[in-house]
Amino acid sequence: MDKKKSIDQITDEAIADGAYLAMVYFDLHAKTADDVKNLMVGFIGKLTKEPGVIYAVGEIDQPAETGGVFSTWAEVKLLAQDFSTLAKISAQYSPIGVEILRPDRVSLAIPDAQGLLLDISQTSQNFTRMIMERVLSKEEVEEYQKKMQARTEMGKKLLENSRKK
Repeated sequence: MDKKKSIDQITDEAIADGAYLAMVYFDLHAKTADDVKNLMVGFIGKLTKEPGVIYAVGEIDQPAETGGVFSTWAEVKLLAQDFSTLAKISAQYSPIGVEILRPDRVSLAIPDAQGLLLDISQTSQNFTRMIMERVLSKEEVEEYQKKMQARTEMGKKLLENSRKK
């Protein structure tokens, strides 16, 4: 008979394979208490679907109103398959706090560390592009896109050259 694994077994096995268990804290704001609660439920659901997230389970605090804005925060226990996934979640969703629960040491192979740094660079580039497209004229956006394409090509060449060494 097929026995289902407990959450503790899943967690222990994943951590043994290089996963990270963290408590990640997020805040959201909206015009009504219901809106902010629904946004947070949807947000936690979105986290569970992110590549590299094994599970994400959250507890949402009661919304509080300040100056006509309702705010809440969530405490999300998140199991990420590797440190890179945890870093991507942090870069993409800007949590207000992150506490790594397990393991008690971060260990990255050089290729993983390099990949992580490139992921951070890409996130920063995406954010910059979004801001630039909202501020710049159409011509300036096109010029910026050309520069970013050239940057991408240069990055590919650098990566190819580093692999040959």
